[in-house]
Amino acid sequence: MTTTTTTTITSKVKRSSIPTIRSAMLERGALLFRFEKPTGVTHKQEHIAWFEQMQEVGLLVTTNGCILPYENFRNSSKGRPKGHKISAYYFLGGPPPRQEMHPHGWPTEMQVSHKCHRKDCVSPLHVIWEPQWKNLKRNYCGADGSCDCGMTPPCVATYHNDGWQYDDEIISYSTDGYRRQVADLLSGRRFTILPKNHYESIDNRKRKRDERLHGKRKNKVVPRKKKIKPSES
Repeated sequence: MTTTTTTTITSKVKRSSIPTIRSAMLERGALLFRFEKPTGVTHKQEHIAWFEQMQEVGLLVTTNGCILPYENFRNSSKGRPKGHKISAYYFLGGPPPRQEMHPHGWPTEMQVSHKCHRKDCVSPLHVIWEPQWKNLKRNYCGADGSCDCGMTPPCVATYHNDGWQYDDEIISYSTDGYRRQVADLLSGRRFTILPKNHYESIDNRKRKRDERLHGKRKNKVVPRKKKIKPSES
């Protein structure tokens, strides 16, 4: 059984390394998505760029409906937020709405809350903007084995801490009926699952272009500076 506890890839997401990272993600069972931008949402260009890069290297979809990005997106990097926040910007209408002060002084800072309690998940059906006190309350969900925290919308799983070992399987290109399974898990969201080799020709063109540019730089002749003779007095 393939689970999400797989080998960690530690490379940085640099444009030149995207094909390498994508190849490693595909070996782990990732799918190549192309989510449609939600209508009626005002996107900043940086939010679109971040999300497109995150999906370009592949996403791991579990049988519990969680979507996990490449590890570099599980942390913030040079002004770019973590993957779950990028997902919230993209699917939930940009920055979080303003929240009024709570009458009892509870913390109302808006946060990305996970209905699945899996902090790395970027599924548009699992992330939601909520004030901090609601996000914290979800951490006490599942005492009776089901969602009992009283939050709306309800959790899709009971709470587990960061050290929990999940045994859900990855839905990959080799999974029978993978398109139908993913469509059921993401019901209501419009997306396309690209062929596994979708980027091969694009990557080959970029690789050949980079090789040509590298060759030109290597063979470029730097003109020698002419020596200026001192003028006669």
